[in-house]
Amino acid sequence: MNLDKELTALEEQGWAAISVGDGGFYRRLVTDRTVCVEPDGLQTGWELADDIDASKSPFDDYKLEDVKVLPLGDAAALITYRAVVRLSQADFTFQLYMTSVYERAGEEWKLVFHQQTPVKEESEDG
Repeated sequence: MNLDKELTALEEQGWAAISVGDGGFYRRLVTDRTVCVEPDGLQTGWELADDIDASKSPFDDYKLEDVKVLPLGDAAALITYRAVVRLSQADFTFQLYMTSVYERAGEEWKLVFHQQTPVKEESEDG
């Protein structure tokens, strides 16, 4: 499998895990060094996994758009994209810019950095 497909598949699996409250997926993916930068602050990968376990995600659907993968040497890579997330109960859609950095550990990829930035909504006034 090529690098773009591997990392896109990992991100898709991560969204699927979040949607059912499966923090175990991330516990297998993170390391003691993992740093997550989210709109409400910094956290470790372990804290991210705990948060996923603690609350079932209310979103119904998501898609990844404008996916770009950048190799960072032989054993690391960055993936960035825009996530479009729909919550049907609230009739609400929001978007996030996402960036994850993975490092190869043997045959597996490990998440070492993850960042989320909400996409600023444009006003109807322009």
